[in-house]
Amino acid sequence: RDGILLFELTDKKVWSKAVKDTAGLKDFYEKNKSNYMWPDRLEATIYTCANADVAKETHKMMKKIDDNDTLMARINSTSQLNLQVRTAKFTKGENEIIDQIEWKPGMTKDMVKDNQVVFVVVNRFMPSQPKSLEEAKGLITADYQSALEKAWISELHTKYVIKVNDAVVESVSQGN
Repeated sequence: RDGILLFELTDKKVWSKAVKDTAGLKDFYEKNKSNYMWPDRLEATIYTCANADVAKETHKMMKKIDDNDTLMARINSTSQLNLQVRTAKFTKGENEIIDQIEWKPGMTKDMVKDNQVVFVVVNRFMPSQPKSLEEAKGLITADYQSALEKAWISELHTKYVIKVNDAVVESVSQGN
C-alpha cells in the first residue's frame, strides 16, 4: 500500500509533471542549454559512383541538374547501383569519407574507396551549438525529472524533521 502511494505521488510530482509541464521543461532547457550541445558538424552530400565513368558522367550532369533525385534517376537509368547519394549532417568519427576531407564548403576531388569513386559536396560547416529542445527532448525530460525529484526531496527535508530511533536501530542490527 505504501509503495503504491509513493509511486502515485512520485508520478504526480515528478514523472507526469515533467511530461505535462511544457513551460517548466522549456524554462529548464533554457537554463541548461549548454548541457545539450552538438559538436562541430558538417552538412554535406556524399556521392558514391560505381566507377570512374559514372563519376565523370555525374560531374557533367551536376552542371545542369541541381536536384539529387533527378540526378540519381538519370544516372541510375541502367542500374540502381551506378550512383548513391547521401545528404546529412556529420560529426567527426561518424563517417570515414567525411573524416578524410577538408571541412570547408565546396566539392572534393574524386577518391577511390572499395572499387568505387566517391566525392563530397560540402554545403556548410556548422560549429558547435546547443541542440534544440525538440532534438534533445528525451534527455532534457529525464534531466528535468531528476531536477524535480531533487527539489521535491529537498522540500520534504525542509518540511519534515528526520528522527532516528537509535534503540530500534540497535535492536535490529543485533537481531533482536
